[in-house]
Amino acid sequence: MKLTKVLNRQHIDFMFKRHWLIQGKRVPIDTGVEEKLKAKGIRVEDAVEFIKEKPEVHEQVSIVGMYETPLPLDKNHPDYKERPCYTLKHTNVLLEGLSQAQVLTKTIIAENRLPPKVEELAAISAPAAIHENVKKAILSANVFDCEQEKLPKIKDPQRPAVNFPRILGITDRRRNQILTYKLLQLIEKSSNSEVCQSKYVVNDVESRTVFNKQDDLIQFEEVSQILVTTDKPVKHEVEKDLEFTEIPDLFPVKHTVTMPIEHFYSENSRYPIRPDVRVVHPHTTWLHYNSTEVGNIYETPVTPNQILGRSLTHAFTVAASYAKQIHGEDVKDLPDPIYVNCIQTDGQKYHFGVLELNTLNVDGNEGTKNVWYCKNDLKLYDSSRYYEGIPVLENYNHSVYGYVNAFYNC
Repeated sequence: MKLTKVLNRQHIDFMFKRHWLIQGKRVPIDTGVEEKLKAKGIRVEDAVEFIKEKPEVHEQVSIVGMYETPLPLDKNHPDYKERPCYTLKHTNVLLEGLSQAQVLTKTIIAENRLPPKVEELAAISAPAAIHENVKKAILSANVFDCEQEKLPKIKDPQRPAVNFPRILGITDRRRNQILTYKLLQLIEKSSNSEVCQSKYVVNDVESRTVFNKQDDLIQFEEVSQILVTTDKPVKHEVEKDLEFTEIPDLFPVKHTVTMPIEHFYSENSRYPIRPDVRVVHPHTTWLHYNSTEVGNIYETPVTPNQILGRSLTHAFTVAASYAKQIHGEDVKDLPDPIYVNCIQTDGQKYHFGVLELNTLNVDGNEGTKNVWYCKNDLKLYDSSRYYEGIPVLENYNHSVYGYVNAFYNC
């Protein structure tokens, strides 16, 4: 082949490869430096042998932000207990619903009755501008929000094998959060400044209470989406001459049915606010019912009665943990009743309740009992959606805002 400039350019890489191969096999030249260094007493070490030495062991540094390795859940765990504990968490519901909650908390119920002060405040009509803002809040939560997440699969009981297309939209958690925060903001803006300054609003706080009932150890763990605390304990003047729903008999069902057993738990109750805080007394706790997060342990549909029982156990957990923080873990009958307001909502239906906690001795059905005043199933609206490209809100109920405002200002 004739050598040309093009061929030389194409094969110039051969020269570099060959040159690199020759240079890589060069033998080091003895310059006599080693002998001169040894003559002066300077130690000379082989580089290969030097790098074979074990590196220096440094003390491990704890970096802020790193997660500690969780301890294995075995008998050596500090929270392990031999005695089993029946646990009800905020994502579970009771099998018998409100009836089982009555038995567990030793509570009688005043149906569709709230304290007179709450009813008086709820009867006061709010300005039209307030209700217009409430309507905007409903549309913001259900229509105008930009969240696009996969919603639960659509199931048709008559055609269980049909796979419907997945729908993107606003999740129930997001809807409830937006609506609750906006309602609370409207109430604070329209309330007296002295009332607002005497209250704290905290989000997503955990409460825990542990108690004994008929030789069973029971634990309630609840999360308040919003907990309003005040600088003075809540007081209600309640009617005593009411017809109460007495504590039912669940036989042959035991009061701990569908409550999982745990061996890793703490024997002390926990109220989320420290006792040295000035605004420590519980006032109103908000509880969200998110159908995608709350369910039976056997994956059966949640019934309305189970949702009502959730309100009672939630209010009892907040009140009992606060009572034990004040009077100690061994308190039974309280010297003064503790009142806690509770609001549960799924974004459309509202359940209002006031718990009068009189005792933590929940054995049997005799003696001092707790009282639950409630008004359930108040619908804020019938429908909030797009209809023919137009945002529509149907059958807005003015009275719901009245009760929410009354609970905050009572």
